Amino acid sequence: MKYKLIIGNLCVPLLALAVVTQLYLLMPVSSNLLQFVEHATANNIGLLTSLFGIFYAIGLIIWGSLSDRIGKDLTLIIGLLLLACVSFIVPLLQNYYLLLFARAIQGFCAAAFPPVALAWVSINLPDSYKSKAISMISCAFLLAATIGQWLGSLLISNSLYNAMWFLGSIYASGAIIFHFYRLKNQQNNHALPKATLFSIFCKLPNILTNKKLLPIYLCASFVLLSFVSLYSVLHHSSLSAYVPTLRNIGMVAMLFSLTASYLFKVIKPSYVLALALCLMALSLFIHTFFINDQLNMLFILYLSHCVLIIGLAYAVPSMIVCIATQSEIKDRGIATSLYTCILFIGASLGAFLPTLINPLILIIVLSILLLICAIQLVINLKTNH
Repeated sequence: MKYKLIIGNLCVPLLALAVVTQLYLLMPVSSNLLQFVEHATANNIGLLTSLFGIFYAIGLIIWGSLSDRIGKDLTLIIGLLLLACVSFIVPLLQNYYLLLFARAIQGFCAAAFPPVALAWVSINLPDSYKSKAISMISCAFLLAATIGQWLGSLLISNSLYNAMWFLGSIYASGAIIFHFYRLKNQQNNHALPKATLFSIFCKLPNILTNKKLLPIYLCASFVLLSFVSLYSVLHHSSLSAYVPTLRNIGMVAMLFSLTASYLFKVIKPSYVLALALCLMALSLFIHTFFINDQLNMLFILYLSHCVLIIGLAYAVPSMIVCIATQSEIKDRGIATSLYTCILFIGASLGAFLPTLINPLILIIVLSILLLICAIQLVINLKTNH
């Protein structure tokens, strides 16, 4: 049991941070990449991140389904080993098109960890430790957005060796840890030997429309969508000069996710999620007054942004706990990966929706949708009870 607790509360959050960091690693160093990647241009360099993200989203469903077939431990070992191997190879590729292909493979392999690790924690840890571990993992996912960019700017200058080999070593170490754990727990790998991969995929519509899970999935579709859309809008508004300060405030506020496990002991996760969504909706709406230059008091801007990120910090672990507790054990892998996929699709849409819709209208609509999600969540809870 002690070995499980060390893995769940220490190793898994650190690995989660290292894996999700890959999503943001190249974003701040695009100009550096142009200097040593052949055939790379200012127009196509962004695809190294975008294609990673596309294959990451695809992989979330594939790996989640596979984990229900072969077991969580083996899936994590295979995924981390493949990710380590690809990460070691990536710096050797100087041709843009080969590097683009490798990044796609890397994104697919990286998707093996987040949903399966969350399912592993929900299955292997006792209830008294489960919420704390999930809070730490959620915090790692959130912090990766900032730490990933910082790590990229620190380690990437004229090659990818330092960054990729550093992260690759972490992935390989994680695979070794899970391998030794699996050797000690051969009898309890939670695989479904009679299930085929096709049959698991056939469960997707039923899981998606499950009366208990559907409200959570609806919430997941707008949480990161709102967060990323806001930052996309802020970067192109008169508030762009304050974005670094807002980001620093956000980093501190994200640490509130670590307290979610203690809050869950007092308030049910579903109600915490509803409250978090209300906080996000209200603070997001306040941002519209600053975007439209109707307010200019920086204290209110910083305070409302802090409230927004605190809401986000509680919403993410709340959704994970809700999915883990309201899904069947045999479907937990695919249910969690479906949630992660929806969450990530929302983040991807948030990057370009402001270019299609009037930014002010978009933020107002998203704040309303977050409020609607909170209301439907409460109504669903009262109906089921």
